[in-house]
Amino acid sequence: MKKIIYAALLPLLMACNKIPETNLVGGKPEIFPDYTDIVIPVNIAPLNFKSIQPAELLTVEVKSKTEAINLKCKNGKLIWSERKWRKLLSNNVGDTLFYTATIVDTLGEIVRCAPFYQVVSPDSIDSHIAYRLINTGYVLWDEMGIYQRCLENFKQKPIIENKSVDFACMNCHSFSNHNPNTMLLHTRKFNGGTTILYDGKIQKYNTKCSLSMSAGVYPSWNPNGYLIAMSTNLISQAFHNNYGKRIYVSDSKSDIVLLNMKTQTLTTCPQLSTKALENLPAWAPDGRTLYYISAPERKGKKGFDEGYWYSLLRITYDEATNTWGKADTIIRSTDVKGSITFPKPSPDGRYIAFTIASRGYFTPFNSEAEICLLDLKTMQAAVAKNINSPCSESNHNWSTSGRWFVVSSKYPGGMFTKPYFAHFDGNGNFSKRFVLPQADPDFYDSFALNYNNTDFVTGEIAASPIQWRDAIKGDAVPVKADPTVNIDGLSGATKKN
Repeated sequence: MKKIIYAALLPLLMACNKIPETNLVGGKPEIFPDYTDIVIPVNIAPLNFKSIQPAELLTVEVKSKTEAINLKCKNGKLIWSERKWRKLLSNNVGDTLFYTATIVDTLGEIVRCAPFYQVVSPDSIDSHIAYRLINTGYVLWDEMGIYQRCLENFKQKPIIENKSVDFACMNCHSFSNHNPNTMLLHTRKFNGGTTILYDGKIQKYNTKCSLSMSAGVYPSWNPNGYLIAMSTNLISQAFHNNYGKRIYVSDSKSDIVLLNMKTQTLTTCPQLSTKALENLPAWAPDGRTLYYISAPERKGKKGFDEGYWYSLLRITYDEATNTWGKADTIIRSTDVKGSITFPKPSPDGRYIAFTIASRGYFTPFNSEAEICLLDLKTMQAAVAKNINSPCSESNHNWSTSGRWFVVSSKYPGGMFTKPYFAHFDGNGNFSKRFVLPQADPDFYDSFALNYNNTDFVTGEIAASPIQWRDAIKGDAVPVKADPTVNIDGLSGATKKN
């Protein structure tokens, strides 16, 4: 009878800001999103959350060294005022916030939960991220856009939506040094080309020439801000009904090329245009080393076999003389018993984060894919702690400072990709990750789009959606082939006679 009375009186007591005292103490509350025991940036948007039903969140007490705040919840949700949240974080930089929740449990009992914590890191996170939003199914693949979101609040704006460019496929957006004034994206099927925001201008380019078997994809900007390494790929796809692996993406051929934005010239070298498959270039922060992945030449029928693995390689580059060094394998696929993909060097040059999977290089639909970390000082590689899950982990990126890391993950449902963030201490350790915060904790319950290729940006993108639209629908400027390179891009590494 006591439980029934509590339940009946609860709305009235909440309205009067009175919660019946309780001697019952439980474990940590189950909340969504899971913001328990994490490290957070000092400038992050409010971390609103809700209790997981059938329990209901009533109040939350937040304590720090300097203050204590008592917050009343509504409909089982804790929703911060932005003003109160910003003040709390700015008053507690470098300190820990302790949350103690009071809930009504499944039996109707009022329970005071064990506390959980959030460490307020003095390391600010880049103010913005950019990503593609796309349906999870391929029937509606033509509805997509590239968007930007401020991490300090909940404001999302379109960079460009494909409905304005005849529903072209758009992907591979990237930035030079996270600079919102220097950006690249590709379009395919309709209005195809590589559109680049560079030196205050926005222009579409045709990067297919005698040195490239296709237009450039999978770009990586050199830190100098005008050289762009890209792969050229002959890509095929295969679909089947395995829930965890609904699509395979495979290359029959691929090479790596280099676009010079100052001269609008495309170049390559024999080491990056072999019969093997070179793919996914990634510049080191010094701009003199290019990392990439490579797999053996595909012979005969196109395949999607389990054993087709990529290794991690690197090659030096001398910008002054436009010369390349010798290709060097730094991790063989057989050493890690899997396929290496998405190599991303840390801004300090010490680490490379990469994804490892059972096949190929396209991992968003491979539930076994997980993030690993290579320490270039010790040359030891291991699965990264705290940033993986039972679902697929695929693309990932470092923040400008290298103290924050974002990973694309289909956790928890295995269907929709979302961006998760984690603090990195610079010594190989990640904190527990947390999902992109939203104004309403119910947001992810009904949001049916995928966040693709989330990357950090230091501010709002300089060009407007109208400027992107006009450039993408405009004529493409053809790039010039480097006349000093004697390679036939149509056949891989075959030299001209």
